[in-house]
Amino acid sequence: MNILVIGKFYTEGFALHIAETLVDMGHSVRRFEPGVRSGRVGGRFGHRLDQVRGVIHSASDNLPAVRVLRMRGLWKAAEQGPLDVVIVCHDFLWPAEVAELKRRTGAAVAMWFPDSIINFGRGFFMNAPYDGLFFKDPYIVHILGDVLQSPVYYLPECFNPQRHWLPDDVIGHDAAYQCDITTAGSQHSWRVAFYKNLTDYDVKLWGNPGPLWMPAGPVAGMHQGRGVYNHDKVRSFRGAKIVVNNLLYGETWGVNVRTFEAAGARAFQMVDWRPGLSQLFEDGRELITFRSIVDLKQKIDYWLPRDAERRVIADAGMHRAHEEHTYRLRLSLLLETLAGAQQGYPLPHIRYGK
Repeated sequence: MNILVIGKFYTEGFALHIAETLVDMGHSVRRFEPGVRSGRVGGRFGHRLDQVRGVIHSASDNLPAVRVLRMRGLWKAAEQGPLDVVIVCHDFLWPAEVAELKRRTGAAVAMWFPDSIINFGRGFFMNAPYDGLFFKDPYIVHILGDVLQSPVYYLPECFNPQRHWLPDDVIGHDAAYQCDITTAGSQHSWRVAFYKNLTDYDVKLWGNPGPLWMPAGPVAGMHQGRGVYNHDKVRSFRGAKIVVNNLLYGETWGVNVRTFEAAGARAFQMVDWRPGLSQLFEDGRELITFRSIVDLKQKIDYWLPRDAERRVIADAGMHRAHEEHTYRLRLSLLLETLAGAQQGYPLPHIRYGK
């Protein structure tokens, strides 16, 4: 198939994983990157620079004349040859632009939204003529499916085995990654507040630094000053005894991408319980869930000295992730759904209301 992927293609970017996997699957793939280009400088300065550039771009993007100029690149990419499918990897397009894209290409246009409900922003997609809207949280499907005219489907996140798995003989034992507890991700307010409760443990946090206004307190000493990506992320996850995956409060019924990356990397993982999790992994056999800080600390203390038992659970989680939760499987399902042969990922059975 001829597929256009619209998204951000920085290291470990959602659109990058999608584009690379589609090529591996034998499809012909074109890319278009909206907004500020993703050539990141790196480090604390590069992160701040990206933030400033993003604010400036967003402000000017509201001007219709500027928006028309910026869309010229999309029309050029779309008209380079025939297209069967367009996958939009976030809510990048205005409703009229989705309609124009369909008019120019005749392709099926889908959006796969990789964020939680708190990042809906202006919700362009709600009034856009998409052929399919795919969300990682079944709660979003529950809320929107009865309202929007575009078909709404559940499609959990996943992981890329080419990027987030390494055999034991390649990983080694780098002391830089050895610790009791780790995670990877930006140091936002919720993560810092959460990890202030774990100061009694040997913790290493990887990711972009927190905002300058935020008092990190003891969490500042946990932060390693850089992010970890691809195989380095695997090494960091495997170097820790426990990956503590605290989900953002906006993850209502579903889970984040780290859940699949940690499992795929063969890490022992503790993750915030969510009602849709049991459909994806088996609690107690493939990962461990927690429901409060008290519960988490009790389970950390229980599992830290049990190396062999942790490895059994990590192995089981890895096998589940590789068998059921890869980009190849998700994209096959997305394309089959657009073709009318499937209806997205099966929704979990969750009681809601009376």
